Amino acid sequence: MTFEVKNLNCTIDNKTIIEDINFTIRSGELNIIIGSNGAGKSTLLKSIARIQDSKGLLLLDEEDIFGYGISKIAQTISLMPQFNNNVHLTVKEILELGRRPYSGFTLLKEDYEMINFVVAELELEKFLHRSMNTLSGGERQKVYLAKSLIQNPKILLLDEPISHLDPKNQQEILEIVKEITVKKDLITIMVLHDLQSALHYGDNLLLLKNGKLLNQLNVKDIKSEDLEELYDIKCKIFKNDGHHFVLMGHRHTSDGGARHHH
Repeated sequence: MTFEVKNLNCTIDNKTIIEDINFTIRSGELNIIIGSNGAGKSTLLKSIARIQDSKGLLLLDEEDIFGYGISKIAQTISLMPQFNNNVHLTVKEILELGRRPYSGFTLLKEDYEMINFVVAELELEKFLHRSMNTLSGGERQKVYLAKSLIQNPKILLLDEPISHLDPKNQQEILEIVKEITVKKDLITIMVLHDLQSALHYGDNLLLLKNGKLLNQLNVKDIKSEDLEELYDIKCKIFKNDGHHFVLMGHRHTSDGGARHHH
């Protein structure tokens, strides 16, 4: 599948948040949006998910999803937002919400088959009857990711899914997303602030600054100058054994001392 965004614009309270966004991506690849706070990253995801009013074209295999009804949108696109509030529900109740776009309030056999499949894939069996507010941050993120996958979307949108997680949980979530994207041939777009993770797990980067797309790059082609322009900060990218490493805001002064600035 291919997904093409054409001339996407969003204005909120007479302020332009994203302007003339254009890009094309393929299924089976992990696409990561990077940029400073306030760049419009979350608004871009919400506009694609059709929960934020916007104008433009969203073409899934050349079919414009702007014309989809609410039910078909929910069956096509799943957005895992940065913040979730259903903490008083059980894990099972949260997961069942992922099938509501298909069967309403009375789930069918095939709905529970999908739920059971994803629960097994993400190893959530032992959490099913626990309340969400008893889970750790990493466990909650796995549940919300499972809910998005249970929705069986073609387009998976993830807004900072590893924020506030420890390194082990960050790695686990990102590896699951990467694996599922390839396995289910999803069109996956993720917002990340962690540049190291973006460069390690991403296939393509969307560089967003002040509501505009500066560039769309394969991760292998990213250069220090690209990140310096994006973040307005000195940056150095190192490559070692096929992996990228980023050092931000680092410089030396030659004033007779060995002083560093970060």
